[in-house]
Amino acid sequence: MADLSCWNCGQSIDDVPLPISRHATCSACFNELHCCRLCRHYRADSATGQCDEDRADPPVVKESANFCDWFRPNANAHQSETRSRRQSARSELDALFGEPEDSQSDTGGETGEAAPASKADDARAALDALFDPKNKV
Repeated sequence: MADLSCWNCGQSIDDVPLPISRHATCSACFNELHCCRLCRHYRADSATGQCDEDRADPPVVKESANFCDWFRPNANAHQSETRSRRQSARSELDALFGEPEDSQSDTGGETGEAAPASKADDARAALDALFDPKNKV
């Protein structure tokens, strides 16, 4: 089997005897290992059950140890969960605040033209103009 790592911290759990016992824990973060989050059938982005195994009765708390007979360790449990969390957080932030800062620039590329102002820049300019003491009405 491929190198296994903890679903929570990513620490190698190759020293844990296989099959993984219900009582096995990660030596680094002490989280339980025989749980949905380390199983290859677990899908964080799927429907309510979050389990691809039709015969399984998934527990409510996916991080707790369980007695599932269909538990199969997933070597990429930590990496895929981290990536999906990061991607969903990034997309939520982009939806709230527009483009990420690293994709915006002060110049329009090699031509040296100014980049078009974003809605946030327009709002900031309007706010600055409103409170500018030179613009007394």
